[in-house]
Amino acid sequence: MKYFVVTVFALLLVSCAAGTDFKRMDTNKLTYGKSTSVDIVQTQGTPNNTGSMTKKDVAVDFIGYAYADANAEADMKGVTPARGQTFFFKDDVLIGSEFTSSWKSDSTDFDDSKIDMIKKGSTTIEEVITLIGEPRGEYIHPLVKNEEERAKVYVYSQTIVSGLTISSKRKELIVSYDPATNIVTDVEFNQLNVE
Repeated sequence: MKYFVVTVFALLLVSCAAGTDFKRMDTNKLTYGKSTSVDIVQTQGTPNNTGSMTKKDVAVDFIGYAYADANAEADMKGVTPARGQTFFFKDDVLIGSEFTSSWKSDSTDFDDSKIDMIKKGSTTIEEVITLIGEPRGEYIHPLVKNEEERAKVYVYSQTIVSGLTISSKRKELIVSYDPATNIVTDVEFNQLNVE
């Protein structure tokens, strides 16, 4: 998935504007474990991409929305502003979503230097949100190990186009927790740089 998202963003950014502009869907309006792809398409319109893939060792279907505009305002100098939202399904039932943006207006960049402050077995998910910020994604089983757990998901991707050179980076933080106690059960951080 990491390579897929970076590749999609890089391809979108070759032109000044690419994809179809969209507004991030408020995932509070979705019911993980019940909502379907039809529910999302009825709200968001036709996705830019659809398909199947393996995510966290689980075969899933996905629909995704992506938009980039080199003339818009990015969250950092030299970055081409792009945003993407992807929804993951198992048997057409929503099991996860992610949103990433390098636009100044809705950037999903987060301070990964604070991740070591999150302690499995003692930090609450509310403390994670205070520390890292509001998550823009969520996973349920089977994208989290245990059926009773959930995960808050933070994703940030950025692409820099300089002449014929395209470099991209993506970082993701997945914080699993027990909804009965709100205590963190697992912390996973991944980072990918492509040049």
